Amino acid sequence: MVAATPVSFAHSVIGASHIKNGQPCQDASLCVKDKSYTFIAVADGHGGERYFRSDVGSRFAVETARDSMTDPAVIDALRKVEREKDRERIILQLKKSIVSLWNAFVAEHAEDNPFTEDELEGIPEKHADEYRAGEQIETAYGSTLIAALRTDTFTLALQIGDGNMVTADAEGTFAQPVPLDEKCVLNVTTSLCDKDAIDVFHHDFADTPLAAVLIGTDGIDDCFAGAEKLFDFYRVILTSFSEKDEDAAKTELIDYLPRLSEKGSGDDISIGMMIDMELLRAIDLSCRGQCGI
Repeated sequence: MVAATPVSFAHSVIGASHIKNGQPCQDASLCVKDKSYTFIAVADGHGGERYFRSDVGSRFAVETARDSMTDPAVIDALRKVEREKDRERIILQLKKSIVSLWNAFVAEHAEDNPFTEDELEGIPEKHADEYRAGEQIETAYGSTLIAALRTDTFTLALQIGDGNMVTADAEGTFAQPVPLDEKCVLNVTTSLCDKDAIDVFHHDFADTPLAAVLIGTDGIDDCFAGAEKLFDFYRVILTSFSEKDEDAAKTELIDYLPRLSEKGSGDDISIGMMIDMELLRAIDLSCRGQCGI
């Protein structure tokens, strides 16, 4: 059985390059713990001139994921479903709900806060004219999203765009269960603002115990060369939570993330985690690579 109330945490920090260039933090993160579930989400608003409201878009992303995934009817349906085909149908409807709700939030925000000429001045005229005509306004809010929901019987993760979800199972094996999207290369990523957003939403469903679920925006990924180095980074974090007081481990991580951005990607960084402490303390967290933060 999956623990219903694991240690959970989510946090975002502004990137070193954003501080230097006077840009806002375009990441968002969210953690919600309820008696029947734990929810975490991270989102990365796109950089670039066209995406000048992506900091708002990323906030809408984590909030719409929370509203859709923690719906009691959705959780109850996923608990009761027996056939994989029926579960996939429920998850597809969940993805549609997130995309639809995100677009509705964007449309309402844009109506209440029309694009200003100051905002449009810095983007190519073609796109500025589209925005003035009310076309493709969701692009200005573009964002990725990774969200995970954990209950007493299952863990569900959804992802669109870059970034990574990493899990540690009851044997201490680390994995990336949500497949990396081949369309996410270098600075190109799939997004909630895409016309085919539902089609490029990936997911993973697990009904076996997990010691930890960790999600992070690409500001973390880009600090490490390959999956094993990323796994080692998360091993260090989990070791800290295993050996230290929870508040002390969280404070240490919060203090470290700005330094990670500064010496690594320079990008905004968001992280979320859910940890089953009983399972975590029973596994071997020794590093396979060069651990250390």
